[in-house]
Amino acid sequence: MRSLKRSAVLFFVVAAATAASAAMTRDSLRTDDTLALRPTKSTSTAIMYSLIFPGMGQVYTENYWKVPLFAGTAAISAVMFFRNNAEFATASDAYDKALADGSSGATVNLLLRRREVFRDNRDLSAVVFLITYALAAVDAYVGAELYSFDTGEKLSMNLGPTRSQQMALGLTMTW
Repeated sequence: MRSLKRSAVLFFVVAAATAASAAMTRDSLRTDDTLALRPTKSTSTAIMYSLIFPGMGQVYTENYWKVPLFAGTAAISAVMFFRNNAEFATASDAYDKALADGSSGATVNLLLRRREVFRDNRDLSAVVFLITYALAAVDAYVGAELYSFDTGEKLSMNLGPTRSQQMALGLTMTW
């Protein structure tokens, strides 16, 4: 019976503390005595779209100016990967044929270096593609998280002349 009373008291203390904390949180979120409701975006949906195709997550989070950066870099690196892979296969066949025919050492060495250049470029294109893919997903996540971030008149940044200086960078924050 005694532990039941303790549990009940502990429950009411925790409930009261939670209610007080929620009231304080609600008050700190209020602007001009009204709770501002802003739309949000799902982070998992943004990541999923971005993993389907780099740039789709940016379309979902309405960061349209980033779409050509991610989609273009992914497309160019994919094209370069396939082009370098085809050249690598051609150079590899030429190298293997030169070895089989017993060509001179200088010719074999030249064909080997040519093959390795195409292999390195192919691998670099694959790395650029994967990094672009990952950065697009991370950027889509951040864009979805910050979608409802208020950047109204209370937080602003300006670049231009001031009364005392010709060129200045100013940051204004108002509570």
